[in-house]
Amino acid sequence: MTNNNVILHIPHSSTLIPKGCQFLISKADLASEIYKMTDHKTDTLFVLAGAKRIVFPVSRLVVDPERFIEDPMESLGMGVVYTQTADGRPLRHISDNNRQMLIDTYYHPHHTKLTQMVDTCLAQHGCCLIIDCHSFSSHPLPYEQDTNRPDICIGTCDFHTSEELMSSLSEGLSSKGYEVAINSPYSGSIVPLKHYYKDPRVSSVMLEVNRRLYSNTADYLRLQKDLSNSMSQLSIISKKASGAK
Repeated sequence: MTNNNVILHIPHSSTLIPKGCQFLISKADLASEIYKMTDHKTDTLFVLAGAKRIVFPVSRLVVDPERFIEDPMESLGMGVVYTQTADGRPLRHISDNNRQMLIDTYYHPHHTKLTQMVDTCLAQHGCCLIIDCHSFSSHPLPYEQDTNRPDICIGTCDFHTSEELMSSLSEGLSSKGYEVAINSPYSGSIVPLKHYYKDPRVSSVMLEVNRRLYSNTADYLRLQKDLSNSMSQLSIISKKASGAK
């Protein structure tokens, strides 16, 4: 089956704040922060027939599954458990025990599931392609140092993203009229720690879409189709590189 070696990883589409999560900012400010930090509609925008999907169930303001447990973004209060807003205001005070509880409740189960999905894909097909699906604001947020705002940003990893994958994606999207940047304003792509820089059968690429591209229904549907076609080509390239069928 076409695209059966692909996993769509969708980490930041949810707006859900579970009961019991306490924040220091007002309800109105929290709603604004959720709006700014959510990758809106990425759970429906990224569609690929035959691919598996894993969608993180809660807002990244609760736990961010794209961070390492010990992450450089901790210095900005935006590590695995956020303690500051995008503009540096206190978001919440959290004890070490409550921080660990959130990690155990949401972060570890998500990554365990992703790892299991990759292992199953490798066992069945001999290769696995993870597409890390994101969107970003058309205006840089206060904490962001890279203010570049292309239509689409492709994030790569020198071990898990081949030149052929990157070139196919960049050239295919550029040919459709999109302005494409590589690793700017965002870089990298998710790979389970079990396979990270260890298993070349696991490929990964990040797709970051500027939210200005889908501000209305017609543009949304066009972008959805263009992304699907481009992702399907990546599946073919990944299979050929590994000798899988």
